[in-house]
Amino acid sequence: MKKNKLIFTLLILLSTLTYGQEKCECADNLEKTIQKVEENYAGFPDKVTAKNKSEYEQIKKALRNKAITSNNPNQCFKVLKDYVNFFYDKHFRIEYNAKMDSSVIKIDIPQIKQKIKNSKQNSIEGIWKDINATEIAIIKDGKESYKAVKLSSDKDVFPKGFVYFTLAKKGNNYVAKLYNRNISLEIPAKKTGNFLKIWSFQLWAKTGIKLSQNELDEFESWRGNNNGLVFKKLNNDFTYLKIPTFYNNESSIQSLVTQNDSIIRKTKYLVIDLTSNGGGSSGWVSLIPYLATNQINQQESLLRVSKENVARKLPDIEPFVTNPIPAEYKKYFPEETVEKYKKAYKELPATSKTFYPTPGVNFPLDSILSCPAKVAVVFDDFGGSSTEYFFHLTKQSTKVLTYGQPTIGMMDYVGMSNPTKLPYSAFNLYIPIEKSSWTASKPIDKTGFIPQVLIKEKQENWIDYIMSDLPKR
Repeated sequence: MKKNKLIFTLLILLSTLTYGQEKCECADNLEKTIQKVEENYAGFPDKVTAKNKSEYEQIKKALRNKAITSNNPNQCFKVLKDYVNFFYDKHFRIEYNAKMDSSVIKIDIPQIKQKIKNSKQNSIEGIWKDINATEIAIIKDGKESYKAVKLSSDKDVFPKGFVYFTLAKKGNNYVAKLYNRNISLEIPAKKTGNFLKIWSFQLWAKTGIKLSQNELDEFESWRGNNNGLVFKKLNNDFTYLKIPTFYNNESSIQSLVTQNDSIIRKTKYLVIDLTSNGGGSSGWVSLIPYLATNQINQQESLLRVSKENVARKLPDIEPFVTNPIPAEYKKYFPEETVEKYKKAYKELPATSKTFYPTPGVNFPLDSILSCPAKVAVVFDDFGGSSTEYFFHLTKQSTKVLTYGQPTIGMMDYVGMSNPTKLPYSAFNLYIPIEKSSWTASKPIDKTGFIPQVLIKEKQENWIDYIMSDLPKR
């Protein structure tokens, strides 16, 4: 135990020294943030208009005054966060990659377990474990806030009582703050059945309660960095594919789909469960053949034209201009699409437009599969980013029915994979440089995409509901 405490102390010391010698001039960081946002952010022309320009200028003035006395990195991060949050865009964010939250509280494990034993079964308070056998106690820390403290783990050297995350009540769910992620974006969390789900990142199971067979299967699916990816046949008529994240998961999804392709093509209905999926990459590409009833078109996105944005976009376009399209990809990149890329590559450096349309890839229809005859795609209020983009694409299929609850709303503005460095090196600013095809006419950042069939049942009962409902459609 003493050895673990020593290692933990050294970790804290090293992470502190990483930025400890560097000075944080908050005014400089704020000014660069404002400059880069006004020049490059795709949402800026839409969100700062004649109607609210004076409000925006007042906020800038107030934050500039605050920045003068906020040279502590933690205080400065709050200033930058207030500026970013003015724009109400979950894709637009500021991160503070500094030392971890090193709070440790003294705990009496028997006392905690006794206290929690008397809590209500549906309470968030309790003893929880993840698939790696890390055990935590979630205990109350205020009227509607909680701390998740370490009881035991073989995966880290943190001492008992280390706070892995905190939870704050928000509506029927929670907002989580992770010890190793300081970010302006609110991280959603919720209790579903006997699980605590922290967006696409973590799954915790409550102990002392018998899990259902479905819960046991889902829990096991997180073992070995599988991240909850599951395929199974529910009965003679239904196959089921669960994808809790598209983040760095593309090859695993494609592999699983390929392995089970023959089963899917022989079964009448397919359920694609994207609940909790906060997005990532385009891991949904391998799902297109099962739902396509015509060509699936990715519409053009609109690049906010600036010197930096054009410099970032041109390398993405260049391969389509300078390299021949491999034979196996020509159906996705016909000559008409390639010509659009060439035109964009030529015109972007000199265009005077505020936004420039950049081509999207289309998925031609090879054939309409007789099975699955219908596809249910399931979303919840954690669904965001690339998951929402897939929702948009499913609208082009007549065999798809979307189920669940409205998505989180974070896909109006995109293209923020490259961070903008600020003077203080622990700060990273992520600025979306493009807007989606629908943003001008039907923006979704404040509403999310709304499924065709809204389910009011408890989320742990959704799949049973869909299996009963889909055949009637």
